[in-house]
Amino acid sequence: MSNPPLVGARRFETYVRWSTYLAVATPVGTLLRSAVEADRLTGAPLTALVAAAVLCLLLVGGNVLVTKWSIDTVVGRARGFPVTAVVGWALVLAAFVAVALMLPLPAMDMTVAAAIASAAASLAPALHARRALLLHAAALVLNTALVGFADVVVLLVGALMISAVLWLCWSSAWMLRVLLELQAAHEDRAALALANERLRISRDLHDVFGRTLAAIAVKSSLASELVQRGHGERAATEISAIRGLAEEAGTEVRRVVRGELRTTWEDEVSGARSLLRSAGIRCTVTGDPVPERCAEPLAWVVREGVTNLLRHASATQVTLATANEDGEVHLTVANDGAGPPRSARDGEGTGLRAMSERLHALGGHVTARRDGDWFLLDAVLPLPKDAPR
Repeated sequence: MSNPPLVGARRFETYVRWSTYLAVATPVGTLLRSAVEADRLTGAPLTALVAAAVLCLLLVGGNVLVTKWSIDTVVGRARGFPVTAVVGWALVLAAFVAVALMLPLPAMDMTVAAAIASAAASLAPALHARRALLLHAAALVLNTALVGFADVVVLLVGALMISAVLWLCWSSAWMLRVLLELQAAHEDRAALALANERLRISRDLHDVFGRTLAAIAVKSSLASELVQRGHGERAATEISAIRGLAEEAGTEVRRVVRGELRTTWEDEVSGARSLLRSAGIRCTVTGDPVPERCAEPLAWVVREGVTNLLRHASATQVTLATANEDGEVHLTVANDGAGPPRSARDGEGTGLRAMSERLHALGGHVTARRDGDWFLLDAVLPLPKDAPR
């Protein structure tokens, strides 16, 4: 997960907050404009002017508080609906509108429209589109009821102001909501990629070390037997091979972590034959050539199958059979050391599940079955379109 998307979301949130705070302060501007454009203020009682100014400031303060709650709702930091504060804010709005309509100042209808627009815009960020439309309609109806149809131009300009302020604030909050959803999706995708990478490393380490440890166990047993029989030179050779396996394991770990580990069909079959020969098990390879695109996943099946039989079976012979038929590549790893059936709980280990996941991602599958004293591991992959049939 990277920081730039998070920093961008915070910056845009700051922009949305302050632009909305400015938008909901429009009643101050319209009230000042009405006072400045008045030919004389002697017709308006001073107490009424002071009351209007105080109520206007209280309204703007309430607008800012409600706007903060609305945007906190968008970003998921709201602590609940502030009922008491909203009731007081609504009463201040009603008082300001009543005083404004009584003041003998020019363009007070626009001040009323600005008050309605700012109040509606304060709530808009927290609403989804349908409820924002209902809020918009209610604001227009309220403005029409208060201003009336005496001056249609003023009514239309007020309606335009309400629409512009409300939808400007709502659209900014909507863009913030979309940006946060994109950021969450980005973080989820990064977390999923990290989990998949950990799964890949775990699966590859299991596959690599399963065979390596099995080889070390076989060669250690062979070296011990040779020492007991007095064949010191051959035992030293096997011990040297064990050291080579340990060194090779360290290299393979680094390749697994870097995602550079690749295996080929020929190398895996050759390694399986050598390992089985060391364990005194005869290995026979028959069948059709494996297409290049199917070689690596089937090579992992061979590795896991041979590792499991060395660990769990007492086989004397193993058969690796491949066949290209019906648009599929079939691989069967069979051994004659099935032994007594194991419990269902022990029937499928981590390796078999990992193989199933590998092949399932490529459209194939893996099944394990018994046929008398033989244990068979069947793997099937679809043939590439350009492979010979």
